[in-house]
Amino acid sequence: MEKSKMLLVGLGQGAGNIVDGLLSKNSSYNGLFFNSSSLDIKPLKNANIGKNVYLYPGTDGSGRDRKRSKEMIKDNANAIGTLLKKYSQTEVMVIFTSFAGGTGSGAIKTFIQIATSAIPTTKINIVGILPSLSEDQLAFKNTLECWNDINSIMDLTNDIKFVDNNKRNAYSEINKEVVESLDLAYNLMGVHGDGNIDKKDSFRINTADGVGIVLKLYEGLKDARTAIDFSIKNSVFAQPDIYDCDYLGVNLKVDSYDSNEIAKCFEVYKSTYTTYNNSFNVVVLGGCETPTESIKLIKLALDDRSKREHSRGKIRSVIIDFDDDSDDLEANETLEFSFE
Repeated sequence: MEKSKMLLVGLGQGAGNIVDGLLSKNSSYNGLFFNSSSLDIKPLKNANIGKNVYLYPGTDGSGRDRKRSKEMIKDNANAIGTLLKKYSQTEVMVIFTSFAGGTGSGAIKTFIQIATSAIPTTKINIVGILPSLSEDQLAFKNTLECWNDINSIMDLTNDIKFVDNNKRNAYSEINKEVVESLDLAYNLMGVHGDGNIDKKDSFRINTADGVGIVLKLYEGLKDARTAIDFSIKNSVFAQPDIYDCDYLGVNLKVDSYDSNEIAKCFEVYKSTYTTYNNSFNVVVLGGCETPTESIKLIKLALDDRSKREHSRGKIRSVIIDFDDDSDDLEANETLEFSFE
C-alpha cells in the first residue's frame, strides 16, 4: 500500500499509543489523534496540538462511559467531518480503538459513519484492542457493546484486526509487537525474480473484507509448518478457529522458508502473492473469519463477574456488643432535629 495515502486514526488513549508508535516507525504515514483528555495526548511524540490532534472541547476524559463518548462525538460530528475532508486522497483509513475504554469504544460507530461520508472512496480498516481476561466487568461490558456497534455497520468496514491483551505481560510489549507487525503488513511489497508484490496487491490483501492476520515468522525453526504454528501461538492478534482466507501475502527472506510449503498451510480462495527480501519473514492473511472464541471468552468473563457480583453480600454496618453496661455508647438512640 502507499503509506502517503494511508490515514492512521487513534480514538482514545490506548489507540493513540499504537498510532504514535507507527508514526515513529515510519514518518510516511498520516496520523490523527482524537481524545477527550489533553493528558492522554501529552506523552505522544508525534501528536501536535493544532496540527494532527482533535480534542473534544469542554471535556476532561470520558471515564470509560460509552454513552458520554457517543454524545461527545455527535456534538462534534461536523467539525470532525470537516477535518477528515482535508485528507480526501486517503485510500485506506485505519481506525484504532480500545474496545474496553470509553472515548474510542463509544465513538467508533459514529466515527466510521462520519468518515465514510467525508471520504466516500476510502477503505475503512479497524484495529480493535481487546481487554485481557483479568480486567474488570466494565471493560468486558464496553467491549461487547462496542463489538455490537461495529456489527451494525459492518457493511461500511473492510479489514478488522483484533489485538489480544492476554498475549503479553505489559501493554508496552503488546504495543511494540502490534506496531512491528502492522508495519510489516503495510510494507508487504517486494520485487524479486521469483515473484513480486506491488502496491495494488498489498492493498487488496490488507483491505479484504473480514479479519486480517499478520504472522511474523522467526528464523531457525525446522520447517515452514513449525514456523507458522509458532507464530500463531505467539501472535499478539486474536486468531480465528480456521485459517481460510481470500488473499495470502508471503514475503520471505531469501534462502529462508519454502514459500510453497507456507502456502499449503492455508486454504486460499482468491489469490496468493509471494515475494522475497533480505531481512524479514512475514505472512499476511486477508479476508478470514471472525475470531469468535475471543469474543465468547469475554462474554463468559462478563457473565462470571456478574454472577459473583449478584451473589455478593456487601456488609456496610456492624453493631458491636460490649460486655459492660457503659452509658457512653447509646447505639439505639435516635436524635431528632428541627430547623426553623
